[in-house]
Amino acid sequence: MDTNNDTVGGHVSRRRGLLTVGFIYFLLLAAYSIMFSDRVSTSSNLSRVKTTAKVANNITCYASGTCLDPMGVVGEWIYTPNLTFAAPVCCSSDDPQQSLAKGQCVLEVGQPFVYSGSELYQKTPGHACSCENRFLDEYKWQSPHLPSSFDPIKTCELLGNRTVLFIGDSSIQQTASTLMNSLVPAGCQSQVIAALSDTLVGRGGKLNRGAGRGNTWKNYLNEIEADIVVVAVGAHIQTDEVYWGIVEEVLNDMQELQRQNPYKKYAWKTQQPGGCTKEIVKPKNATIAASEVNKVGHMDYNWDLFYQRDLELISRLQINGIPYLDMRMLYSRSDAHVDSQIDNSVDCFHFCSPGPLDVVGRLFHQLLLDTDEALLAYQPSTDAVT
Repeated sequence: MDTNNDTVGGHVSRRRGLLTVGFIYFLLLAAYSIMFSDRVSTSSNLSRVKTTAKVANNITCYASGTCLDPMGVVGEWIYTPNLTFAAPVCCSSDDPQQSLAKGQCVLEVGQPFVYSGSELYQKTPGHACSCENRFLDEYKWQSPHLPSSFDPIKTCELLGNRTVLFIGDSSIQQTASTLMNSLVPAGCQSQVIAALSDTLVGRGGKLNRGAGRGNTWKNYLNEIEADIVVVAVGAHIQTDEVYWGIVEEVLNDMQELQRQNPYKKYAWKTQQPGGCTKEIVKPKNATIAASEVNKVGHMDYNWDLFYQRDLELISRLQINGIPYLDMRMLYSRSDAHVDSQIDNSVDCFHFCSPGPLDVVGRLFHQLLLDTDEALLAYQPSTDAVT
């Protein structure tokens, strides 16, 4: 036996094998490039390019601006008489006497642009308390993607000593106030801060709010120390062109800030759905409900655009690995808006409290789990530089 020849032959065989594998890899890479060359990659460019389709996980968005989500919103609203709430007390920012009578509310007059949780229940804007005598919520959201119930102690333990800052319009104020009040029993509510910013960037608003109320989101970041930042925008942005320009700007800024400090986390909240109906809509299928309620009631806040915007926003967030509070289950709850139960309804945007926004405690708990998982996945090198 010629050992040298065997060795040479073995090297040749291995070299041929490597060449074959490399050739196959090249073909697969080329095929992949051809398949996806007409889709949008948002990792470096987040602009809304008009091509054939862009895909992120299971949401597909087409050049027409229409997005499809085959999975939809997973879960259902379960009829639950005598429902208890994580945030059981509504404190009015519009009626100080009502808050005073309850004896459990922050008594500061009005709703400041920046506020945090307090030892007393924080006020909820948007006339949320005005429907206490005409609306009683008897439905609870259940989903395999969320804890079945809210435990404020466990959520505060997950939060630790971190601070979370919510930035957006009055809808994100409603969300933040509900979360603050849900955390009162565990005592970490003061670590939740809300900051009003109608458009996030100080321009592009409607309804006499071109610059929007409040400061820009980046100015708030310079003024307020926060470990987790959650933003939302949309109700005061009328045209899609302006809306997606703002989204692109904020997402790019988020990515840059995330690169500068991987331990600081940024997230979005989807839109607060609008529309007024007397009854809950499709409690077992919020996805279908979205198509039915998008054109019910006054369109002052262009909520007929919200669902498609939500889908494309989620698609972009998934591509870029940015977490989000998915509030789309609320498309079924057009019965729970401030004027849903009265004729000639006007406010079909803000939610009654207590009500379906109570789900935010469990959504926030899951957001903490998701962001903590991302932090664990981030393993900076400890090797010394030589």
